[in-house]
Amino acid sequence: MGGTPPEDVSDSIRYQGKAVRDSSWIPEFLTDQETGVLGLVDGDTPHLVTQLFVYDGDEGAIFMHGAQAGRAHGLVADGDQPRATFTTSEKGRYIPAEEPVNFTVEYSSVVAYGTIGLLGDDERKRHILHQFMEKFAPQLTEGEDYEAMTDESVDRTAVYRLDVESWSGKRGWKDPERQGAYDLDSVSKSE
Repeated sequence: MGGTPPEDVSDSIRYQGKAVRDSSWIPEFLTDQETGVLGLVDGDTPHLVTQLFVYDGDEGAIFMHGAQAGRAHGLVADGDQPRATFTTSEKGRYIPAEEPVNFTVEYSSVVAYGTIGLLGDDERKRHILHQFMEKFAPQLTEGEDYEAMTDESVDRTAVYRLDVESWSGKRGWKDPERQGAYDLDSVSKSE
């Protein structure tokens, strides 16, 4: 994709009050998030996989990795740049309301759409895997805290590239002083 920003389709969100209008927010959010859910289609059945990921804004791509086996790998390897979706989110506090149907939760989320494929070049895969280490283990040093990636380990790892064609972002956060807002782990059930 190389430098062409994805189409922002946030205008198609049903509840426009939560649509993100800041064009820099979505890439920043993707860069900061750690896990997301990759959505693929297997015949007429959705297949969802939770993944660690790295977003590369220069390439307009989301990268994931895994074994060269399994259902997701088969769907991507057997397809010709199959369509895929990816979502990541962040949850905040719960917001009560007088009517239970109006209870809500604070959140931010992004949904991205595009095509997905596997990287074939081992040097490119190695570069992406190093990006994973920089993101998820920045305190560790290769060769000191963990062994350098061998050619064999890079070769046996599947690296997925989702080229983002479009995306949308939503945010729904309340005032920090919002009366009654709570974290679920801070409340206890009455006995």
